[in-house]
Amino acid sequence: MSKIIPYRVLARQQHLSFLKHQGREYREREDYLARTRKLLFQIEAQMRQAEVLQLDTFRQVAHHFQIPLTFPDLGDRLGLQRFFATNPFILALKEFFAARLTAEECYQQLMELKEKLTAPAKNPG
Repeated sequence: MSKIIPYRVLARQQHLSFLKHQGREYREREDYLARTRKLLFQIEAQMRQAEVLQLDTFRQVAHHFQIPLTFPDLGDRLGLQRFFATNPFILALKEFFAARLTAEECYQQLMELKEKLTAPAKNPG
């Protein structure tokens, strides 16, 4: 003789099973997200470090040629973008680093820029 299980008990078991399944899936996704966030943080830190080293290259060249160069605050991403898009010293070096200028052409541009920056201001009149 088989025992009859009330519908309420069956429904409860189904709901509990559903909740356990959903909880397990959620935790798996949370664990995946946590691992992915950690990896993303590590990659972002490495990218920041590489960016700082790139900025240091520009500083070293400016120091070598005695050209004044003041970067915007590193946290000012928009300011850095504008700076890299408009600063003639940076533009010349970027062209050289991208192999669109020879070392000689880059040197000439840097010397012209240095001359402009160090030339005394002429008073009209």
